[in-house]
This record gives sequence, structure tokens and C-alpha cells, in this order.
Amino acid sequence: MPSHTPATRRDVEATLRCAPPRAVPLFLPAIYEHKAWFIGSTPSAISRDGDLLTRALLAEYEAIGPDALAIGVDVYNLEAEAAGCRVTFYEGDDTSIPGIKPGHHLIHVGDDLTHAPVPNPLRDGRMPVNLAAARAVRRAVGDDFWLRGAISGPFSLAISLVGAEALFLACLDRPDWVREVLAYASRIIKAFARGYLDAGAELIVFDSQASPELLSPPMYEEFVLPVTEELVQWSASQGVRDLPLVIGGNTTPIAELLLRTGANNLLCDFTADFDEWATLCAQHQRSFRRNLSPRLLETATPDEIYATARRELARGRTLPGFIMGTAVIPFGTPTANILAVKQACLDCAQA
Repeated sequence: MPSHTPATRRDVEATLRCAPPRAVPLFLPAIYEHKAWFIGSTPSAISRDGDLLTRALLAEYEAIGPDALAIGVDVYNLEAEAAGCRVTFYEGDDTSIPGIKPGHHLIHVGDDLTHAPVPNPLRDGRMPVNLAAARAVRRAVGDDFWLRGAISGPFSLAISLVGAEALFLACLDRPDWVREVLAYASRIIKAFARGYLDAGAELIVFDSQASPELLSPPMYEEFVLPVTEELVQWSASQGVRDLPLVIGGNTTPIAELLLRTGANNLLCDFTADFDEWATLCAQHQRSFRRNLSPRLLETATPDEIYATARRELARGRTLPGFIMGTAVIPFGTPTANILAVKQACLDCAQA
């Protein structure tokens, strides 16, 4: 077991539903490709092997003791690859992150998607790898721990399927077709999500391609909000009460739109306006996670990281639903740097 017992499922659910703050705030670091580092492997290797991914997840659990684990490495590629996109992997000691091959997108603007096939998560692409790891980790950590299966958000998956430039132009020229693409993306996502739920995992949605740094707020409202609302409603129909939605970057311009999605745990990234997010989430009784910068985690000393985390915790620890987090932790980040944030959370109980 990790040195500090992680929060129970009930503790996590209480925070996500904005119960009075815990003495020790939840700590949810964003660890994806860095999982491989804990077992001396590479992102490409663990992303293709269920046993390696399981070992990496359990090593993360032992080394860090986070209050939840996320099953995923290159989290934006799984659904697109299973649908037919090609992914570049790296061999040997290369620790680069797998990615969709440029120019190898599956869908062209104007394609009829009425009968487009939906991947089977039990057999297509690397979906079975993640589901096998979900089942194995669930057996290892028990039922009273928050284990989340990573799924893409509709807009991010659409970009993987179509290509960013083509999709952005289609938003202007072919809006009805873009809605068809998003509906198809949603069908794929739901199939993968159902696989995770059957494997005993919860869900976490990643849609950072819909950040206002890439997509304007009016376009988010027109294209992404409706399909995301529907995905949240579908998840609820599957018994999912708590659905985190992760969109990185400065999401302050779309904060009110994100609240309308129905997701009950949102992200206030390190570049977003903390005060505005805190005010809105308090008004709407939504949980939010505050991230620390990945550069800080990678390059600063543990003492410097601890001091920064304490400052952020001082701003948020009394807010119902507040979670301490990190942006995606770079591969090879020293464990002591991550644990400095956790220690800051633990010390809140003594303050």
C-alpha cells in the first residue's frame, strides 16, 4: 500500500458533489506517459501491453498514492486508432509519446457517416489493452478506490478522425456535416466508455482540442456543447453520477459553457483565472481541480513546489469541491517533486 492511504470512493464522490471540504484535500496528479517511468519502460511499450500497463498503474499507486488512477497513456489516440487511424509508436529506449500519423486521418469532409462502423472495445485497436488493465487494477486495489477510464471528448476525437485544419474549416463551410462527425465520434466514445464501465472503472473525459486557445467560445457553444451535454446525459443513463471533463489551457472564457455541460468536475488549469472559476463553481455547486504547471513540477525543487502548492491550497481548500491537481506530468519527473504536492495537501490537516 502507498505511504498514505488514498481517499475512499465515498470521499471522492463527496468532494465531486461539493460536500464540506475534507481536512486533507483530494490530490489528483495527471500522470499518463509518466506511468512508464515507474517501471523503467516507455510510453509506447506500456500503451500496447495490458500487463505492462497494469504494472505501471500499480507502481504509480504505490509510489504516489494518488486519490484516483486514470487508465490511459496517449489518451487521445485510442478511439481514433480503433476506428482505423494509424498511430506512430517508438521502439527501444525512445520515450516519445505515441501520436496519430500526420496525413493518415480516416474521414474526409463530406463523407457519409450514416453507416460508419463503431469499433468493438473488446477487440479493436488498443481498447482491449486498456480494458484488460482496468480489470486487473480493479482486482488489485479493490472496489473502494476511484479508478477512471480515459475517454476522448467528441471534438478532440473528431480532430483525430478528420484533421484539425479540415475540421476547423468545415465548422465554417459545412456546419451540418461537422455535427454528423461529432455524433459519430460520440457513438465511438460511448462504446469505449461502456467497455470501461463493464470492466469496473469510472470515466474521465478529455477534450482539450476544444480549448478556447484553439476554438472560439461561440463555436464551442454551437458545436461542442450540445454533443457534450448529450454525452453527460448518456453517462448518467448508464449509472455514472460523477463525470470529470478535462479541457486544458485557459478555459476561463468558456467556464460558464462548461458548467452547462452537466459534468460535475471541471478543470481550472494553471493558466486559468482561479478566482473566476472559484466563484462560478461555488454558485453552481460544481467541483473543480486546480492544476500546477508541468514546468514547475519538472524543473523546480521539492521545496519550491511545496510552497507553490501551499499557496494554491490556501486559496481553495475551504471551497466545497476543491481538488489539488497537476497538469500532465512530463516523463521522468522526479517522484519527490510529485510527492511535494501531496505533502502540501496532507499538511492542510495540521494548519
